[in-house]
Amino acid sequence: MAISLLPKELRLQIWANVYFNEPPRLVALETKPHDEGHDEQHFCPRYCPSPAPIAVNLCQESRTEALYQATKANHIVHLPAGLTGTSCDDFYFRVDTDILLLQLHGSRVKHYDDSPEVGLLAHFLLATGCHPTKLRTIAITKVILHGFRDGSLSNVLRGFPNISRMVMMLTEDVWDNDAQKELFVRAAARIVRMYKLDLMNHARALGETFKAHPFDVDFATFRCGRLDIVPKDVWRDWSDGGDEWATLDNSEPFW
Repeated sequence: MAISLLPKELRLQIWANVYFNEPPRLVALETKPHDEGHDEQHFCPRYCPSPAPIAVNLCQESRTEALYQATKANHIVHLPAGLTGTSCDDFYFRVDTDILLLQLHGSRVKHYDDSPEVGLLAHFLLATGCHPTKLRTIAITKVILHGFRDGSLSNVLRGFPNISRMVMMLTEDVWDNDAQKELFVRAAARIVRMYKLDLMNHARALGETFKAHPFDVDFATFRCGRLDIVPKDVWRDWSDGGDEWATLDNSEPFW
């Protein structure tokens, strides 16, 4: 039987199920082309280039129902505009399911994307229409830089206390160099360790005991617009740290 012949109530339930049960989407946040003559006091205009959820593009009825369900569930991200005459496009993001991608290398990266004050992640933290601090999964690029030479990522990650999975994005130059592989693992471990230290400091400031929540780390590459997860058995031996550091329960520092 064609879906169009079903009762409307049943059709709407189907569209809602399609929306909520779609596998985790890789949702990128990027900066629009704009006049980059402004200083580091204003947010750049930003948008999401990733495809909308499947339910949005099936038919008019499914699109309407997906928007209704997303709005009700606080899944519509609205970023504040920072520059006069510019705007940010709203986008769908299931904060407890989808993966936020911070693409910080490549030809489309703009001047302040990695800024701790007005960069991509700092901008997302101020989003309305969703609960950004409930972010669960984040895909991180420029891992070696952020792990060893730049504290801007850690300075912003502390604003997201509920992250349960970090996906560290590998590049070809890492794949082809054993020394880079070891450096990549150590950088990833430092990012995780700094995140844990920030959570511990926050708990201490509140007079509370730090309790580690479920947490995991994956390494991945891009393939056809999707994440291609590298099995832990592959990268566990890239350094002498194994993968024991990839949890918030581990008390042993590994840099």
